[in-house]
Amino acid sequence: MTAPPMRPWQNLLALLATILAAGALLPLPTTVRLVCVGTAVGLIVLVLTLRLRAHRTRRERERIDDVYGRIERIRSERGRRRR
Repeated sequence: MTAPPMRPWQNLLALLATILAAGALLPLPTTVRLVCVGTAVGLIVLVLTLRLRAHRTRRERERIDDVYGRIERIRSERGRRRR
């Protein structure tokens, strides 16, 4: 089973981490470079954690089938109430 796609804000975090990592390669003062690297690593760990949690959640086939059964029951009850 595939995981749900990344949300747009997760994509933005990944892009920001890439930009910060690239900024750490520029000839800037050491403290600025270390802040860029630290922030980039933090963002990468955050996105990694979010993606692993998304992969961990699984949809069981029985639950999905049960949902469709519930929908049919709700529709039949609604039809009875309208008569």
